[in-house]
Amino acid sequence: MQKPLVFLAVASALVIQSPAPLHACGDKLLLLGRGIRFQSRHTPHAATVLLYLPAATGGGGTLADPKLESALREAHHQVRAVGTRDELTTALRDGRYDVVLADVAEASEVQRTLAAADAVVLPVVYLLGPAGRPEKKADAARAKKEFSAVLEIPGRPGHYCAMVDKAMELKLKRDRSQARGK
Repeated sequence: MQKPLVFLAVASALVIQSPAPLHACGDKLLLLGRGIRFQSRHTPHAATVLLYLPAATGGGGTLADPKLESALREAHHQVRAVGTRDELTTALRDGRYDVVLADVAEASEVQRTLAAADAVVLPVVYLLGPAGRPEKKADAARAKKEFSAVLEIPGRPGHYCAMVDKAMELKLKRDRSQARGK
């Protein structure tokens, strides 16, 4: 009876002091790629976003990419969509918005409408636009010169949030420069 206990004690001591590394499941990920970065869609500045989606753009009041609205909501932005010019005017009069997403063809006109408002216009370029209005990267480049940031649809949800964050940074920078000027 004593021999099996001694054998068990010696065997367990050898196993414990064994130089062979035993890795847990997560350690393999750390060894291969030195850790995995998990992308969070949480934003440093939550924005109130107004989506101007007139029926004339082919969207018919709906988004060409349904991931846009859900990605913005997941990043803790407040989102509201309007479909007509009257709804846009009413929304801007009644509410306070940080960013207004508008079709690239109407972004300049929406910018003039926002002259009194505190919002920033973020033009939207539909890379796979509706028939009769094929929009390409040239439209995006032209809009970037005028607005500094352009949202391209279709795209990745993280890209949508990044562009809204960039628009918020532009708005905050503009607000700081206006505060210094006063």
